[in-house]
Amino acid sequence: MTTPDALAPSAASRRSGWLDLTAPLSGLLFVAFVVVLIITGDGPGDTAEEVVAYVEDNSGAIAALGIFSLLSLIFLGAFVGGLFVRLQAVGARVEATFALAAGAAFAVLFFVAMMLWYAPLIELDAEESSAVQTTQAETYLGIEDIGWFMLGGGGVAAGLMIIVASIGARRGGLVPAWAGWLGVALGVIGLATVTFIGILAWLLWIVLASILMLWPKRATAT
Repeated sequence: MTTPDALAPSAASRRSGWLDLTAPLSGLLFVAFVVVLIITGDGPGDTAEEVVAYVEDNSGAIAALGIFSLLSLIFLGAFVGGLFVRLQAVGARVEATFALAAGAAFAVLFFVAMMLWYAPLIELDAEESSAVQTTQAETYLGIEDIGWFMLGGGGVAAGLMIIVASIGARRGGLVPAWAGWLGVALGVIGLATVTFIGILAWLLWIVLASILMLWPKRATAT
């Protein structure tokens, strides 16, 4: 008996063939942007004066991050869509549907978190009155923590997506048993997105899944 290689495009999914390349590339682009954000993303500070100074010194970067926030919906949407198609193709319909729902929740919550962190700063940068800037900065500091709650919720959704998709891939014969359980472990760790290790877990899984989607099709005996 033979099965398609790990998450490689199957004949059953040719009608969605545009996702064969778009989905994994979108996953890799999303991870690349997040890694750059982690490496270069210094916080705006803890006082209104620090926030205003941060905006004045980083207006270009803030605008770029606003654009990435919008692109993240496209990147994650394409990635999750490709994941759904591949799980459906091997008969893991329940897992595919659950992974699609959890992945969509992850994309939306990640987008909302980014918007809470950067959209107010874009508006603040456009304001000319220093008094209004200070007021907006104080408001921003009051809502900034909401973004972390949104990201934490997104991490839970990402973890659930990873767990279910890994189980479906293992059950459908797309990956060896050890790889499926490794995915489940990364999903469990990803539930703790309030910690750096949780974020690292779902970033790593998206990279691995994207690489497997790009892997040339071949048959493996089971």
